Parts: sequence; structure tokens; C-alpha cells
Amino acid sequence: MTSSSHAPRIDTGPLSWVIGEIRDSLGRSGSALGDAASAEADARATALQHAKTHLHQAHGALLMVDIDGVGLLTLAAENALDRFKDGTLACTQEHVATVTDAYGAIGEYLGELLDGAPAQPTRLFPYYRALQAMAGVERIHPADLLFVDLAMLPADAEAAPASVQPLDYAAVRARFEKALLPFLKSPDLDAQRANALVLQQAIAPVADAQVEPHARAFWQAMHAFAELVSNGQLASDLYVKQLFGMINLQLRRLSQGQGGLPETMLRDALFFIAAAAAPSEEAKALRQAYRLEGLVPADYAERRYGRIDAAALKEAREALAQTKVGWDKIATNAPLGVFASPTAPVDNFKEALATLAGASARLGAPALAQLLRELGQAASDALAANRSDELGMEMATAMLFVEQGLDQVRQLPSDFEEHAEVMGARLLALAAGETPPAAPQWQGELAQKTQHEQTVAVLAGEIKASLRQVEKILDDYHAGILQRPALHQVDPLLHQLQGALSVLDQDAAVRAVRRVQADVQGLASGATEGGVHAPVLQLIARNVGALGFFTDMLAQNGTQAGQRFVFDESDGVFREIPFEDVVQEA
Repeated sequence: MTSSSHAPRIDTGPLSWVIGEIRDSLGRSGSALGDAASAEADARATALQHAKTHLHQAHGALLMVDIDGVGLLTLAAENALDRFKDGTLACTQEHVATVTDAYGAIGEYLGELLDGAPAQPTRLFPYYRALQAMAGVERIHPADLLFVDLAMLPADAEAAPASVQPLDYAAVRARFEKALLPFLKSPDLDAQRANALVLQQAIAPVADAQVEPHARAFWQAMHAFAELVSNGQLASDLYVKQLFGMINLQLRRLSQGQGGLPETMLRDALFFIAAAAAPSEEAKALRQAYRLEGLVPADYAERRYGRIDAAALKEAREALAQTKVGWDKIATNAPLGVFASPTAPVDNFKEALATLAGASARLGAPALAQLLRELGQAASDALAANRSDELGMEMATAMLFVEQGLDQVRQLPSDFEEHAEVMGARLLALAAGETPPAAPQWQGELAQKTQHEQTVAVLAGEIKASLRQVEKILDDYHAGILQRPALHQVDPLLHQLQGALSVLDQDAAVRAVRRVQADVQGLASGATEGGVHAPVLQLIARNVGALGFFTDMLAQNGTQAGQRFVFDESDGVFREIPFEDVVQEA
């Protein structure tokens, strides 16, 4: 329904620090729950206490990283564990499976966030719904997982008129109720849409009659919701009918002179506005005002997690990393160790590739497994015919394609199989010394991305190595091991850094290196003396350290690194921008 490309990203740094603890704690809690389901009463109480303790540890770690939506699942799971303990909910294998399914969903969702997926908490709704239904909760709505700032206002609401003509709310409600019952009862889609149009028309003057901006925005959201139903953008399901029912009650309150703007209603309406495939102009304005774009994926109601063998996916990713390393050694004729067999790189490459193909088959991705078999065959044929050089970029591109496939394995693109066939055919043709089919545009773009990533990786490695040498010289100088003239050794290293960073268009980092170079030259020439000597050394160390952190990020994501670091000319400091500030600027 909505594009995930517009959904918000999160700062994955804090999450990467605690995700291991979260997964371990949830795993231990799940194991204890499994023990509780098959234990006698006394042992069950102990096992449930262990399960709750481990769940608390996971919940505490989640609070540290503040990931929207996940905490609702852990709280719902904790409620289930409390009810298992007091006996109001049977601790059966089925009920335990509902909780552990939620644990698994949390782990996979967090893993996707770490891999760069957008923050879309509504993907967790099927597991949240199962927990709440098991507990007998009356209201279970996907909007509970929609996290937006309800204090925001659309421009039109802020420009509300100072005064309006009084509205007969009783007459409005009568018109609304006249269409509501037929809408709720009719099974005919055309009749539903016709009645929804009347409901929409009844709401329109209510929105126009509001002077207070938040009230105006509230009723604009109700009107936009009704419009989406009337034009067929939203199905007339239980959630839609419930919201129309709440609108009717709200109109009754207005007719009785009562105010109030229930947040639940506004959140529900905004959820539907976020979910619409083709929003109206009013809905688009509300999407923009409340930053809803991309928050509700089309398949939010489907179980996304737990369908893929997590162990197989982990094995596939590890094998892919080994495959990349193996091919790099083959392609670059890397020197062997003293005791290494001449065939070791080829053997290791083939072994990793076989492991990768087997894991991919277990993931239910036959097109991916077939491509990997063809990739292995092409590599074998090329090596036997001494044509491995001709496969260099094609193999790298294929491995990037495989990596993207693993990232999307829960829901592969519809054209994935077709693309995999094209890539496999080109590999086999090149390995056989034949003219391959023409590379389609998408593969050319993928090849460019591969080449760019390889360039960034190589340069990042060179930058890191040069920074280590710079740090070593500065540390030795600070410790008195080296004298001032030795600082001149830093100059060519910093010059190389500037060149590498310039190639990558990292202007802020280049300026930081120039500042370090100027400060070091001042020390080396004796221009920096007396009381300013120590502060200059501290500034150099601070900037060199920041450049190290920057380079680590550069190796992972060059674009993000450029956005997260700035050089402040006024104080000569290269520093990281808080993630929240980057998001606000974007």
C-alpha cells in the first residue's frame, strides 16, 4: 500500500550493542516457558519465574534503545506470563507457542532494522494480535502500533477561520445515522461505497465548523478516512466499521454540547490514511503533516516472521561472507601460507558455495539456490579453463545480488527469479568463453554499485591503515620516544588520506585531515610552544579518533558516514552529529 522507502530509519548503533543480549534473554525465556508447559505445578512456578526474569532483561535492554512497538509485545508477553502464574490462563503448549512466536518476531524485526530496513512497527501486529486475543483483550487494533506525534497539525487546520456559522449537530448526526446502518449491514460493495459517500458528506461540515486547530485536524482526519472508504481505498472490515461507530458517538456528544477529541479515534483514522494505496488530496496533506508515509506496509496483517528458518538464514549469510573472501583470494592470486595447499582457496570457495546453496534451499528460495549452483559451475569451469579474470566483476555483482536476495528472502521481488536466470546465464556463458546475453539495465546498475562498494572498501582499508600509522607516530612523540622532527613523517600519510577521501567526495573529512596536518606541522616546526602544546595535541588526538570512527562507518555506508560527521571550522573539531539531528535535517 505504501512505499517503505519513505518510512523512518533508526540509529542502529545502540541497537547493535544490545541485540545479542535481547536475543539471548528472549531465547532463555522461551526455553523456560517450554519447560513450564510440560512441568508439574511446583516446577512450573519456578520455570515461569525464570521466564519472566529473562523477559524483564530483554525488556530493559529494549528500553535503552527505544524501538517503537517492540515494547508493546514484551508487555503483552509479560501479561501472559503473569496469567500463566496465577492460573487465569492455562500454560499450554499452544499458549506458550503464541508467546515464543512473538519472541521470534521481535528478534527478526530487530535484525531487519540492523540490516537497514525502515522502522515499521505495524509488521509486528499479527503477533501482538495473537497475544492480546489469547489474553481476551477487547480492543485489538493495528493502530496501536502506529507511533506518530498527534500534536502535529496540517497547515489547513492551523489556518482555521476565527469564527464560523453555528452547525446543527443533531441534524448532522441524524443524516449520518441514516446511512450508517445500511453501510454496516449491506454485503454489496457498491451499496457500501454509496452509503460511505453519504457518511463522508455528513462529516464534511463538521470539519469546516471547527475553529480550534486540533479539533479541525481531528475532523479532517475523520473526513479523509470516510472519503477513502467511499472511493474503495479501504475495505469495509471490522476496524473500519468500528471507527464509523465511534464517529457516530462523537457526533452525539457534539449534539449534546460536549467536546473532547479522543486520541484513539484520531490514531485509528491516521492508520487508515497511512495504509491507503492511493490517498486523496486531503489524505496526502494529513500524511505529510503527521509524517505517515511508509509507516504501514501493504502486508501488515500477514505473518512475516517465523516463516523463515533463522538458523538457515544465519548459515547462508556466514557462508556468503566466506564465499566472497574465497573468491577474492582466487581472483587476486593471494599468497598462500607455508602449509597451505595450492588448491586450498578453490576448495574453500567451493565448500562455502555449497554450504550457501544448501542453506538457500532450506530457506524456500529455489531461484536463489539454482543461481548459486550455476555460480559454482561457472567458477569451476572458469578456473579449469583459466578464465577466472573474465568473471571478476560478474561474480562480484552476482554475490551482491545474492546478498540482496537473502535480505529480501521473506518476500522476494516478483522479478527475482527472472533476474536470477539472466545472471546465471551470463555467468555460465562467460565461464565457457562464449558471448553472454546482453546485461540488462538493472544489472549494470548493480555492477556500478558493486564497483563503488569495492572502491569504498579498499579506500576505507587504506585510510584506516594510514590512521594507525599516524596514531603510532603521535603516541610515540607524546611518550617521548620520538623527537619533534619525527613528526614530519606524518605529513605524507595525511596527504594520502586527503587524496583517498577526496576520491570519495567526503569534504568534511578532508577538511578535518587538513586541520590535523596543519596542527602537526605547527608542532613539528616549533610554532606551537608553551602552554598551547598540550591542547593542540589533545585536538589532534580528538580529530584523529573521530576520523577513525568515521572510517569504520564509511566502510559500512559511505552516504550515512557523510551525513553523520561534520567539521566545525570555528573550533577545528571533526565530530559526529546525533542521529536525531540528521533525521530532522532530512
